[in-house]
Amino acid sequence: MKAVCALLLFSCLRVAAQEEGWRKPGQLKANLSLLGVGANYELRLLKYTTLNLEAGVELGLAYSSNSYSYFEDDHWAYAAVPVFSGEVRQYYGIARRIAKGKKVNNNAGSFVSITAGTVTAPLFSKNFATGTYGFVTPAWGMQRSWGNHINFEGRFGWMFTPRNYYNDAAHYLSIRLSVGYVIW
Repeated sequence: MKAVCALLLFSCLRVAAQEEGWRKPGQLKANLSLLGVGANYELRLLKYTTLNLEAGVELGLAYSSNSYSYFEDDHWAYAAVPVFSGEVRQYYGIARRIAKGKKVNNNAGSFVSITAGTVTAPLFSKNFATGTYGFVTPAWGMQRSWGNHINFEGRFGWMFTPRNYYNDAAHYLSIRLSVGYVIW
């Protein structure tokens, strides 16, 4: 009986330690995404809800073999655009991850989110339309941690914009894959 009580006590301590790791008030990360770089600060609002503020430069690359395309003499187009956004994330399944002994440090877990932001005029571009527009993206994603500082994120959603570079309402598939370094 004493062994069972000791085992329960130590398992509760482990869950409490993991839970404290989850309750980190905020974290600052530098990110390298599939097509861009950026920094973000994730601030805890509620137990499983965070506000993720992000600034970065996203890269775009396109090719068109269509002779009726907007491109000039070349079929390639590219641009580097600054992007600023705020995202509310609702993490779920955290208690289940803790119960299974999985890591939840640095906000490792699955989430649903809504992001609002703005894309500004390109830093440089070739054959890309220019301008500034806002966007809203509902998404599902997950973060995983490796060690104390490395963070992986995948996010999949649908981006809506009331006005894009061509002054048209538009919607796009939004996929984000990134590796981040948790600074603090």
